[in-house]
Formats: sequence, structure tokens, C-alpha cells
Amino acid sequence: MNKINNWCTLPTMMGNFRMYDMGDENVRVITMGDLLHLGENPLLRIHSSCLASEVFGAQDCDCADQLRESMKRIATEGYGLIIHLHQEGRGQGLSKKICAVRLMESDSLDTVEAFEQLGLEQDVRTYETVVKLLKSLEICAVRLISNNPRKRRFLEKSDIQVTNINTHPNIRVENEAYLHTKNNKLGHLLPLEKKRQYGDEIRFYHSDQPWGFLSNFSPHSIYLEGTIWCTVEHYYQAKKFSNPELQNKIRLSLTPTLAKAIAKEYQSEKNSEWDSKKEQEMLTALCAKFLQHPELGDLLRSTGTRRLVEYTENDAYWAESVDGSGLNRLGALLMEVRSKLDYTEVE
Repeated sequence: MNKINNWCTLPTMMGNFRMYDMGDENVRVITMGDLLHLGENPLLRIHSSCLASEVFGAQDCDCADQLRESMKRIATEGYGLIIHLHQEGRGQGLSKKICAVRLMESDSLDTVEAFEQLGLEQDVRTYETVVKLLKSLEICAVRLISNNPRKRRFLEKSDIQVTNINTHPNIRVENEAYLHTKNNKLGHLLPLEKKRQYGDEIRFYHSDQPWGFLSNFSPHSIYLEGTIWCTVEHYYQAKKFSNPELQNKIRLSLTPTLAKAIAKEYQSEKNSEWDSKKEQEMLTALCAKFLQHPELGDLLRSTGTRRLVEYTENDAYWAESVDGSGLNRLGALLMEVRSKLDYTEVE
């Protein structure tokens, strides 16, 4: 804690975080917001390092995916922290991890079987450093972004209240078997449905997840008002303002997350009539997206008559909250666009 005031800005594709010097090269802490003033019950990701995926882009696990999703979630809320621990290979170290992965390749073993053959304990990671930091910050309750019950139990045994928030893995050919092994043999709680269909509903949220093309953050540009917008979100956020310079600043944002962050920063300059116009602007952008990208129009039509639901607790207006109290206005507009596409096809 003697280094707690030593930090620098960490500019990312999701927004500006802070990176703190904890006086220990094996403990890396980044936050959105001041580490000393994160408020009650902040978002927390406890993340063990994975050199293969986080640095070199390996596709056979979900480590980098979880880290990015955690950063996006924290950026959306505007505050939270990630504690990145140097604990490769479930705490066994990089050398033993490489031995295990090589066995998985050569003998067609899963990760648990490989550890057993090497005589390794399955998970020797410890989170004492995390507990010490949280208690020094007087944080006694967190919303833990994790699918691993072991992390939750460790914190709760240390008298820290935990509300669990799942991440949603990107399921690929390279990692599918590994993810199922984590659930079936290591007790993780990964939601592994390839397509999130619940009866007559399709639930979506993240642009890099199943049904992600329905998200305003999906990487599909639109052409409106003589201008190219990188995503629907860029257009929507810019239209909140009358100032051309601010609109252009938002339009040129590298990611939709940054576009949203800029709009939030200047929310005091938002058009006074925005609330009465926002649905029409959203509908205009959605129509452009699905008409200008015929392949997306086909995908939208393929959903048939199923109810489309943006499913998150982050937005009670555009989304349907987990408890069902949200208005799901984005889903409603998408279904309206779907009807327009069906009518156009008939014509």
C-alpha cells in the first residue's frame, strides 16, 4: 500500500483505466476510477495471468476473452477494478503448464487428466493478496466477475460479501472441449449455450457473443446523413448533441465503448429534446444497418417470430433486466425492423 499513489493512465479500446504500482511485480491492479474511492460493492475481476492468450492470442482457452469482457463491463459502469495475478497454469507456473498442454496434444487428454498424469494438484492459486488489498481499502462487498466458485468461497471465508456475475465465453473449435472440462471436472459455472434461445426468446448483449449481430456495438458501419459511422452506437451517441465538433469527436472514436464514454462525459450538453427523439434516431440507424448489410438482414429475418431481448442489468430502458423489469426497447425496435424487412421482401 506504500505505492498506492503511484499510478498512470492506461488508455484502452474500452476507455481510460488507471494502472497502479502495488510494489509487487506479480500483482497488477487496474481500475476505472480512483482506487481509493470505488464506492460500495464495486465490480471486481480477479484474473490469473495467461501469457498464451493475453499476449500471443492463443485460441484454446477463454482467459483473454474473460479479461476483455470484464474490462468492457467495468467501462460500461464507469468504475471497478481488476486484480491481475501472476499465477500461470492454475498456480503451477508456466513451465508445468506447457508440459500439461503438450500432454493434452500428444495423448488426447483434457486439462484435468494432464495435471493428474504429471502429479500436479489441479488448482493451487491463492487470493490472499486480493483479500489484503480489499480490506486495506475498506471494501467489504464486491460484485465478482467470475465463473469460478473457488474464488467466491475464498473471499467469503475472509468475510467479504460476494455477488457473482458470470462472464460469457466465446466458444470456438479450439476451446470448446476445454470449457466443458472446466465445468464438468473443475466445478466452473460457464454458460455454454452456443445459441441463447429461451423458448420463443432470443437473448443478446455482447457483440462478440451468439446473436451479437443484433448489438449496436457489432462492427457494421452505416451510411447516414452523408457520413460513414463505424457502428450504430457511434451514430446514436453522436446524435445526442448539436455541436458538430463533438459529434465528429464521437464519430471518430476507435470503438463504440469509447463513443459511449465520450457522450457520457459531455452529457450536460445533451439536446434538451433528446428523450423524445432517441427512439426515432435508433430506428433510423437500425434500418440503415440491416438494409445496408443484406447478410445481416437475412440473419434478422431468420429469427422468425421469436421475441428479441437485449438481456442485461446495465440498461433498464433499452434492455430487459434480469428480473424482467426492463423495457427492452432495443429488442422491440429490432422486431419492428424485422417486420419492415419481411414486408420489403414480399413487395
